[in-house]
Order: sequence, then structure tokens, then C-alpha cells
Amino acid sequence: MPKELTFAVKAPNWLGDAVMALPALSSVAACSRRGRVLVLGSDVSAGLLSRIEGTLPYAVTRPGGGLLESARAIARGSRALREFGPVMALSLTVSFTSAAMLYAGRVPRRIGFQDAAGALLYTDRVRRPPRRSTHLIDTFNALVQSIGIPVDNRIPHLAPTETDLGAGRDLLGAEGLGPDSYICLFPGARYGPAKMWPARRFGLLGDMIAGKFGRTVVLLGGRQERSACEAVRQQMSEQDVVNLCGRTDLSSLIGLLWFSGGVVSNDSGGMHLAAALGKPVVGLFFSTDPAWTGPVSDSSAAIYKGMDCSPCFERDCRKGNICTESIGEQEVMETLARVARLRV
Repeated sequence: MPKELTFAVKAPNWLGDAVMALPALSSVAACSRRGRVLVLGSDVSAGLLSRIEGTLPYAVTRPGGGLLESARAIARGSRALREFGPVMALSLTVSFTSAAMLYAGRVPRRIGFQDAAGALLYTDRVRRPPRRSTHLIDTFNALVQSIGIPVDNRIPHLAPTETDLGAGRDLLGAEGLGPDSYICLFPGARYGPAKMWPARRFGLLGDMIAGKFGRTVVLLGGRQERSACEAVRQQMSEQDVVNLCGRTDLSSLIGLLWFSGGVVSNDSGGMHLAAALGKPVVGLFFSTDPAWTGPVSDSSAAIYKGMDCSPCFERDCRKGNICTESIGEQEVMETLARVARLRV
């Protein structure tokens, strides 16, 4: 594969998927180190992937924007592609918007998955590994490997910048917290309630963390998850809790995670971000499967009961939330103690 080729990549929109795309994107950037890699994504994913040396991020999409937003994204992305002039583009997503964007951008060679919506718009169609049995990291890597680019690493890795650390320190200082004095909880999940552990159980876990570990509980998430975080705060009887949900950008979130003593999260972007930073992580899985989107690091663990109806990938449970009630707070606390090396 010539090293000077100019690439473009349509990256995933969601933070967690973008983290899992880090090994694939890093390999593309390394192959094109004498050229440029245009990364098309959302504000969040483009911002994250811009940290890969040799990439040029361009935010063109907004997750969940509907048909009108998809049309606008196609227009924005195709315009950037025509200006940039890549000879090859890969789509890590299976959406019609991504396929149409690369086609309208007049990229000579367009590579995507053969079962993607709009797959006929690709010049090269690659068989996607079976969903639910192949991790998404390996799925992204397989697409890159299909055009002869080697991917030597499957573990996403992210290092904080001085800006990240400074932003994290500022938030911690404002709350009177120091490094390793707190555990982060991500109670929300933008996909839907079927991915969310009940607020009552998160609250009980928070009380255990404060009472038995002597750590402050820090609640995190996006603006859309404020109600989930507030529900957990209200469920806690201990007062040693700080709700920072909706008060972080990507940089300050990375800083906060870096200084934390560990993370407990639903299957969410925060979980994957913490794992990529090498932090102790416990991921909770209900309607999704850790075999497909579990955290991948040496200090992470996933809890999944594999009910008969799971993984269903539904946004709302149709069977009375039996999955989300299947995991107890004692098991989560013991798993956190193990991966974070905390004494219970």
C-alpha cells in the first residue's frame, strides 16, 4: 500500500464507537503518514479522533438528527470531500448517509460493508463479521485490513493532554476533590432505558462506595442524561456525591476520568473512554452484549447475565426489565474492588 495516498474515513458518530475505532483509524493514519486523513464524524467523534496524529477532523453529522439532518450531513460531508480530494474513502458505519456522502463527494474508490444501507454506492463491498459474535473493534479492523493496511493493535489507547489534565483539575478543585479520591458513575445511556441499570441500584452502589471505600461518588453523563444522574443522587442516603452530569466537555471528561479511582458504567461512551485511558472499569450489560461492545483493556470487567431474551438490542424492555434487575449492587461492588484493587 503506497504511503502517500490521501485517505478519508467516515467515522462513527457516537463516542463509544469512535473509541472502538481508534486502532483502525490509527493504522490508516500511519499508512498515510506522508499524506492526510480526513475524518468525517460528529462533533464528539471528530474531536476524539483528531487526537490521532495525521488526521484532519471535520464535524458533519449530529447523532439522531433525523432525515433533514441526514441530508444536511450529506451536503456538508460531500463538499468537504470534493475540496479535500481523497483517492480512497472508507466508511466505518452502515448508514445510508455515510454511503451517499462518499458517493456525492466523488471519491474514486469507496469502501464499505456489503450489508450497509446504500452499499451499492460503494466501489468495494466488504463482508461484515457476524454481529453479536465479533467485537466491534475487530469489525472496524477487518474493514481496514481488507484494503491491505495492517492493524497491529486491537486495544484502544488514549493519553490525556495537558489541556485535559488542567480542565480536570479545575473541576476537581471547584468541588474540593483530589486525585484518586472518587469513583465515577455513568447512570445514563442515550440509546434507551433497556441499557440502564436502575437508579435505585446505582444509588445503593453509591452508598457502598462512600461508606465502605471512603470515596466520593461523581456522577457523569451528557446533558440528555441529567435526569438519570439526578435520580441516582436522590436515591443515595450518603451525602458524599457530586453531580457533574452535563458540566463537562470531552477534554474535562478525559481529565476527570484520568484522576479517578475507577468507573462503573452502563454500556456507554464514558465506559469506553475510561477503558481507553487505562482506568479500572466495570461495564454493565443488559440489552447489549459485551462480546460485541464490551470494554477492552487489562483493567476492565463486564457483567452480563445473558438472559434468554438478551441481547435484544431494544431501546425499551418488553419483559418488565428482568435484565436490568438481574445484576445486584453487591456483585458490582466486589467487581469494582477487584479491578480497582480497592479494599472492601
